[in-house]
Amino acid sequence: MRHRTTATTLLLTAALLAAAAPARAQSVPPPGTQAAQAQAAQAAQARTWRTDPFPAGEATVRSAARVGGRTTWALGSRTVGEGREQTSVDVAYTRDGADGPWRELALPAGVDGTTVTPDGSGGTWVTGSRQGGSVSVSRYRAGRWQTQEAPLPAHALGGGLNGFATAGSPDDVWAVGYYQPDDYLTFYGVIDHWDGKAWQQVPTPDLGTDYWTLSAVVANSPSDVWASGNVGNEDGWPRPLLLHYDGRSWSRAATPQLDTRPGEFTNLVAAGPDDIWAAGAEIGPSHRDEPTVAHYDGHSWTYQETGIDAGRLYGLVRTPNGVAVVGASLTDSVYRPTGAQLTRRGWEPLDIPQSTTSGGRRPVGIVSTAGRLTVIGTDYSGTDGEQVEAPFSLTR
Repeated sequence: MRHRTTATTLLLTAALLAAAAPARAQSVPPPGTQAAQAQAAQAAQARTWRTDPFPAGEATVRSAARVGGRTTWALGSRTVGEGREQTSVDVAYTRDGADGPWRELALPAGVDGTTVTPDGSGGTWVTGSRQGGSVSVSRYRAGRWQTQEAPLPAHALGGGLNGFATAGSPDDVWAVGYYQPDDYLTFYGVIDHWDGKAWQQVPTPDLGTDYWTLSAVVANSPSDVWASGNVGNEDGWPRPLLLHYDGRSWSRAATPQLDTRPGEFTNLVAAGPDDIWAAGAEIGPSHRDEPTVAHYDGHSWTYQETGIDAGRLYGLVRTPNGVAVVGASLTDSVYRPTGAQLTRRGWEPLDIPQSTTSGGRRPVGIVSTAGRLTVIGTDYSGTDGEQVEAPFSLTR
């Protein structure tokens, strides 16, 4: 039976928006107040983090990834022009290693997108979302760009790709995302495959609902690929979704423990067939977002307790001793960064310092380079009418 509810539609529509700006900017607490003392304590606790400046200019960062061994990319957008001439353009930044400076990389005409992923051979995939029956996918390698179209299903109003995974070779790549058919109340997941020459649409399982999307994909081998996202439920709240490819076809994975909570998985990482991690958020009737992390041990998926009590997780990365996650909570229109790292001693807080900007700090990605962590995202300030967004980067 297919279910279509207003609550699910609103949740899925909101999940596909790139990044929400704070509704109302808040001022920094005056010195001497309890709030100011708390901020000072947090700052002292997080002094091990170093700020890595971006090139001057406003921009919102939406995706970050390490590609080509020691190179990190960050993708986002910038508002240009004034009044009715105002428009948004995509921007890209890169840096080498954990100590190199951030540089802005000019994107040639025809290259657009807000999602960045390594291609498995030292190159970079860049894509995003748009209206129409296909999505533009660009590949950057050795200083050259190649752009092709990845198909969406017939009669699609539009859609986007959110994640890539290389399964064995650069000519065996999976991409996952979503599309909207000729029905404004419906969203479906989409899976495309790159064979080295072109992108091909791949059949997806019938989940019996008009609402499901995919956000991330990882591959252990050509016959062991996982994808994550969310799927509509009869009570109107989405549930975390995990699909698996066995070398022949995609099917929905059995996840009885995960089915007990509403929410979504927006990130995946894999250290092997029996060591896979998923991260996202629990989103449900309480209207209080809570971070969600789950682990697959080769037999079953189970929830993990990270010690983070509020917000959504937007970044997940493998580390020498486990994984690390970052995200943010939104309280009184101010973003507050959150994060935790799994070590040999268990989960420990990352103590990401808050910005001094009025709208707070929202991490969207975390990368690990030579054993060091870099957190990347956007700082918000300004007022409702004049929102100011600036990229940030912290390394320790």
